[in-house]
Amino acid sequence: MQSLPIYLYPNSLDVILDLDPDVLGVNEVMYQRDLKIQKGVKNKINIQFKNSDQKRLPIPSTSTYVFNMFDPSSQKLVLQKQLQILDDTVVLNQVQDQTTASNILLVSTTATGISIGQTVSGFGIPPNTIITNYDSPFGTVTLNNSTTLVVTSATSLTFNTLSLRGVGQLTFLENDTINLDRGPYQYSVTYQDPTDGTYEVAYANTYYDIAGTIYLNDQVYPQLQPSQTITSFLQSYNASTNLYEWKSGNTYAYPEYDSPTALHTMALYMGASGPFYGTVYILGTLSNEPDSFGKYATLATLTYNGFSGVDYVNFNGVFTYVSVMYVPAVAPGGSTNDNPGYYGSFDFVLYRS
Repeated sequence: MQSLPIYLYPNSLDVILDLDPDVLGVNEVMYQRDLKIQKGVKNKINIQFKNSDQKRLPIPSTSTYVFNMFDPSSQKLVLQKQLQILDDTVVLNQVQDQTTASNILLVSTTATGISIGQTVSGFGIPPNTIITNYDSPFGTVTLNNSTTLVVTSATSLTFNTLSLRGVGQLTFLENDTINLDRGPYQYSVTYQDPTDGTYEVAYANTYYDIAGTIYLNDQVYPQLQPSQTITSFLQSYNASTNLYEWKSGNTYAYPEYDSPTALHTMALYMGASGPFYGTVYILGTLSNEPDSFGKYATLATLTYNGFSGVDYVNFNGVFTYVSVMYVPAVAPGGSTNDNPGYYGSFDFVLYRS
């Protein structure tokens, strides 16, 4: 038995926010990778904000970051989405001094955003310290490590989930991209200054490149192929019925793509030059060289008595070729069915296999 492994890698992007004036060592990004998203499906991108030293930069949950996607040639904005801030960073102070170093901290009973599993950092807190228990009614936080020093009420403590520190999530819904052309676009990330409401640029890398490249692909679902149009009909005379018949040519049915219950659909357009009177025959064959209509079998027979508009017919099966034949009706008192002034018009057929 064959085994197919499926890898679900998160689509992530690093954005450098050069906001730390005290960072002296700068780890410059050689290049920023291009983003790739898929058309017509939900796409989630985690945007990781870092400082110029490549350290995760906490961002407040109340901050506003906007992703702008625009056409690279016309610079026309095609999509704009606000990021959802996943960063759960909370900064609190002890409500009273520790009497001795221990693994118990006391915070305000009204504090929010604290949960088991978050990391804790601050003066006197050893590395790799996490919350193992939180008793919110009493504000008691239990740590997996004891503090190395007595933590006073003046000590600022930072609680957050390390994997979410500085992370915002961008979500493209199905209808956001379904009407966009596939290909390359440019994007930018902007930050709204809470003091005056204006927007600032969040740089994509340490070279201060403002716009990145995002590719919209269409690789998830197969592409719909256009319907085949049957417009040409050849008139012939049937001596056995004494009626004129109009026959289309052989239209390939693509049997290599069909299952045994393959569905075929034909849309019949009639009445452009008057309501149609007559009979339409839908024909199919398994022959690879259907040089005559004698190799066709009738799949459907449709009779119309003054019809204008669009009708349709469905049929199933694997066929090599299909064809359409219509036989106009004879006018009352007429001797032939070759009178378009009476039988109107059978215009064309759209066929999809």
